[in-house]
Amino acid sequence: MEHRTAALNFPSKKAPAEPLPQVTAAELKAALNFVVRDSLLPVSAGLSALYAVFAISHALVLPDTLALPMSLLAGATALLLLMIRLFLRRSPLPERWAHPMGAVIIGLILVNSLLHLYLTAEPIQTTNLILLVIGAGFLYLSLFWLGLVLLITFSGWVIVMLLSAHSPEWTHFGFALFTASVLAMLIHFTRVRSLKRLEALRFQEERRKAELETALAATDEARRGAEISKRELMQSEAQMRLLTSQMPAILWTTDAELRFTSSLGTGLNRLDLHANQVVGMSLFEFFQTSSPDFLPIAMHYRALKGESVAYETEWNGRLFDSKTEPLRDAEGQVIGLIGIALDITDRKHAEEQARISLKEKELLLKEIHNRVKNNLQVISSLLHLQAGYIQDAHARARFKESQDRLKAIVLIHEKLYQSEDLTSIDFGAYIRNLVVHLFRSHQVNANNITPRLNVDPISLDIDRAVPCGLIINELVANALQYAFPNGAGGEIGLEFHEDADKKITLAVSDNGIGLSPDLEFRQTESLGFQLVNTLVEQIHGAITLERHGGTKFTIAFRH
Repeated sequence: MEHRTAALNFPSKKAPAEPLPQVTAAELKAALNFVVRDSLLPVSAGLSALYAVFAISHALVLPDTLALPMSLLAGATALLLLMIRLFLRRSPLPERWAHPMGAVIIGLILVNSLLHLYLTAEPIQTTNLILLVIGAGFLYLSLFWLGLVLLITFSGWVIVMLLSAHSPEWTHFGFALFTASVLAMLIHFTRVRSLKRLEALRFQEERRKAELETALAATDEARRGAEISKRELMQSEAQMRLLTSQMPAILWTTDAELRFTSSLGTGLNRLDLHANQVVGMSLFEFFQTSSPDFLPIAMHYRALKGESVAYETEWNGRLFDSKTEPLRDAEGQVIGLIGIALDITDRKHAEEQARISLKEKELLLKEIHNRVKNNLQVISSLLHLQAGYIQDAHARARFKESQDRLKAIVLIHEKLYQSEDLTSIDFGAYIRNLVVHLFRSHQVNANNITPRLNVDPISLDIDRAVPCGLIINELVANALQYAFPNGAGGEIGLEFHEDADKKITLAVSDNGIGLSPDLEFRQTESLGFQLVNTLVEQIHGAITLERHGGTKFTIAFRH
């Protein structure tokens, strides 16, 4: 965009003179109008005061026949010029009226001069008009030439006055000369003042033009940046709208009066709505209620207080998981809300079906554990009946050991059947029940052999519970049979703990006679020790034996 500025360049003392630029007629007319308009106020004020002096001087100097009309004429001219001056000071004059108003002032002066000439009937009064023209010509003179002309003119007048012995004609000529001098001074003062103002306006205009060009360049750069940001924002909005329009949810925004400002998402289809269909509608209108305690509306009011709220609500037979958060401006004030609602109806139905199915499977698994337990008890009973027909004591003892092993497994399935968690059991409680069963099965006198249990309530799954139960069965049964011969008394201890590294320690000990020093339990032909070693390997554990003050087997494995 190009800007054309009308300006007149004048030479100054600080810079060399430059040729005047080519200006149009309209620009020149506007500049001259400005000069004339700017000179009207001081010229009218000075002339008004000058003619007021003339009115007084005419009354004092002129003959009685001329004093009154001449004083009235000068006073009327002074009054009219004063009224023009007051009018110009009160109302700023448009530029197009500058020359007409200047013509009015000049006309008043010429009329006054003509009437003055008529009343005096002296040809010498024509010098008034000549001197007025000379005074107006000083507009184009510098201060030096103005002073030189005035000095020569006044010097000549003084010489003539001395030679003419103060004749009335030359006295009147002196008044005319004084009038022209004052007029010239006023015109020159107005010219200098106007030129200074024009020069200041030119520099101000150039500075403003430079500032404007800088501002335009910055604005243009900002506009380009804004266009780039706008394109990026439009792309981002398009991507976001495309993304949100395909979301299997409902996304909405509201203002501070809880009126919808947008709504998106394929979840609207579940409610037979389209994108932005509810824009402008209030939440009360949408939910068709006037109660602020209605759950979704109450949650929106909480969000307006700055909270982030999550809630579930049902609407039109659908269940939604919703969340609403406040939208804030740059000062952190809440100006609206943004919310998202996910239709979880199908998920809830699926969860309910899965819960029912899981319950059915749990019942089925419990029934399986119960039937396994019952079947194992039947086998145990058959072994007990069969053992009654065996005469050989050694064979009957083997049947008894098998029956105890079955009982250890039966107890595990019984615990699983009774447990809420069908995948694991409280092994600490299981150890207590198993030890009670083994003491009863071997008909141990509690006064002779005492169990010492130090076990923690640790849960084990069935893959570890069954091997551990059989290990305890073999080691406790071995201690009951061989550690205390001939009715000797003592203690059998069991420890079951877990450390911070999820390492479980199972220890079975007794203070009986101990194992033979020549017995190597890892290579013995005893079925019980072979079974223990196999079961320890099955749970990826390690077993150690201590022979001091009895016997102590320690098994360590990971949970």
